[in-house]
Amino acid sequence: MSVTRLNKVPDAVLRALLADFERSTTVSGSGLQFDALDFDETFEILPDAFRFRPAVSRRVAIGLLRRALIDCRNAGPITIDALTDRVNALDRAARAVPNERYTIWTKFRATSMAHHPGFRLEWQGVRLRSAAHLPARISKGEYFLNGVGRIYPDRPQSYGHVIMTVDTRDERSAVERALEALQLVMGLANMFESMGRWSHGGHRHWTEGKWWLGPHHFVFRSNRFLGNERIWYNGDYDETAWTTHAPPMRDALRVMPLVRRALHELADHPLQSLLLQAILLLQDGFAARDGSHRLLRYWSALERLYVEESGRGSSNQKVVDRASFAELDPAISRWKLNHAAQLRNNHAHAGGTDDDLQVMGQFLRHLLARHLNHWIFQGRSFPNQAALLAYVDLPGDENALASLRAAIDRRLDLIAQRPDPSAET
Repeated sequence: MSVTRLNKVPDAVLRALLADFERSTTVSGSGLQFDALDFDETFEILPDAFRFRPAVSRRVAIGLLRRALIDCRNAGPITIDALTDRVNALDRAARAVPNERYTIWTKFRATSMAHHPGFRLEWQGVRLRSAAHLPARISKGEYFLNGVGRIYPDRPQSYGHVIMTVDTRDERSAVERALEALQLVMGLANMFESMGRWSHGGHRHWTEGKWWLGPHHFVFRSNRFLGNERIWYNGDYDETAWTTHAPPMRDALRVMPLVRRALHELADHPLQSLLLQAILLLQDGFAARDGSHRLLRYWSALERLYVEESGRGSSNQKVVDRASFAELDPAISRWKLNHAAQLRNNHAHAGGTDDDLQVMGQFLRHLLARHLNHWIFQGRSFPNQAALLAYVDLPGDENALASLRAAIDRRLDLIAQRPDPSAET
């Protein structure tokens, strides 16, 4: 089976959730009736109880489980086995649908694109390329979308595009995969471009990254436009911020060779999932115009790298200790990290408005970029996060390491002296 139970949620707890869903719904001739207003909460948390194929995103998993849960409720009492069998059947049916070619494009934040060559990249089946002008088959003029209003695909004007193509089964999967690949590319580009760069002032529309998503994302299936009934958009888009000090295309082209190398390393990296999560959080911070949001995202990226999933509830000290393991002056770095943690807590829990957000946010960004760059290109010898954390947790003092090595050697000698059980009669 492609979908199996995950012991993270005990059977007793899952049964209680299913029983609560039964009590809050009524089966009628016209379909399932929801008697409570919190039914969406059930669909949101249900994937925590199951393990899906790596290719299945959480949003797709929610959709499959939602359909399976409703089908099971209509069929009779809901059991864990019945729900598991039904979601597997739906997953098999979804995988039987043949792939189709989807093309998605959005604006790319770079000036003078017509006067420079473009770039081409690929990530996990998603092909990305820049274009100053769109091919006629996917160009789109102004149009009216019912319930939304007029859509202006050419805005902001005087900017080019990034075009993504992917072969997959449905529109949602195509958009999710394409935008994740684009966010990864922009996160790496911003990381390499900003290394060594400090800003000593900001303004209302200022961001630490030069590249982020455009206002709308236009989707085509086999060259047929799919946006006449719905629109994919960037809810954080601000045209004033976009057009304020927009970077020239040469800035993007300068870092694309490094981005290409990083994508090559990440393609089969043993820490791929961990590093991707951290880079996407870093990019979210790069695109943020709010200092609090930016600092929270950078800190969350450090948590992804240096805190086990089971320990993220009380993780600040682990981040401070582990993120400073390679610093030349770890005491000062820990001081700064503790200060950033305090800012993070103030804003997350008490709405603080300290004015050093930009300064400490930049410190976190520089530290995070150094660590990500190191692990992307030098971290392939670690099979998983546990091995990485075991290495990071080693003492930083040479004498302490020598003593530890001596203790390990002594222990290995002791193991080697054990009698062979098979030799005993």
